[in-house]
Amino acid sequence: MNIVSLERVSKSFGTTTVLDEVSLGLAQGQRIGVVGVNGGGKSTLLAVLAGRQAPDTGRVTHRGGLRIGVLDQAVDFAATTTVRQAVLPPSAFAAEHEWAGDGAVRQVLDGLGLAGIGLDSTLGERSGGERRRVALAAELVHPTDVLVLDEPTNHLDVEGVAWLATYLGGRPGALLVVTHDRWFLDAVCTTTWEVDGGA
Repeated sequence: MNIVSLERVSKSFGTTTVLDEVSLGLAQGQRIGVVGVNGGGKSTLLAVLAGRQAPDTGRVTHRGGLRIGVLDQAVDFAATTTVRQAVLPPSAFAAEHEWAGDGAVRQVLDGLGLAGIGLDSTLGERSGGERRRVALAAELVHPTDVLVLDEPTNHLDVEGVAWLATYLGGRPGALLVVTHDRWFLDAVCTTTWEVDGGA
C-alpha cells in the first residue's frame, strides 16, 4: 500500500514543463534513488511529493499522519541559529545536558564530522559545508516515515559518505534520495526512478 501517491501530476516553470502527467507511488519502507540530468526535474519531483510545492495539475495524496523529513539542496538557517537549535527537537531544551545523554544525536553528529563544533556556536559562524551537514543531522535525528534527501553526500568526505550509507541502511521508513554518487546510490537504494523529459 502506498503512503504517498502522485496521480497525473504536472508542474511547469514558465514555458518549461518539468513534470508531465507523472503517476507513481511510494510504499512504506521503499528505498528509491532518483536520477536524471541536472535541471531535469528531480528536485521538483521531491518537492511535490513531499508537499512543499503544489502541482499545477494532478493530485498528491499522503497517508494520514505521515511524517516527512526533507533535506533541500539550499540550506536556509538564520545566522543567529545555534547548532543546538537547528539539530535538537524543542523538547530537548528542557534539560541543558539532555543532548549529551542522547546516543542517537551524538552518533549522527559524530558520523557527519560535527562532533568538534560547539552546539552553542551560531550557524553564521560555520562554513557552507558545515551548515549543510547540520541540516542533514537535523533531518536524521528526527523520526520520520519518509526521508527525502536532495544530494545528501555534498560536503561529506569519504568516511562521512560511508557512515551515512550504513546509517540509512539501518533506519526504518521510506527513503527518496537524489545523488550523483553512484556508489552511494547502489549502497542505499533498492529501486531507481529516472526523471527524463518531464516523466
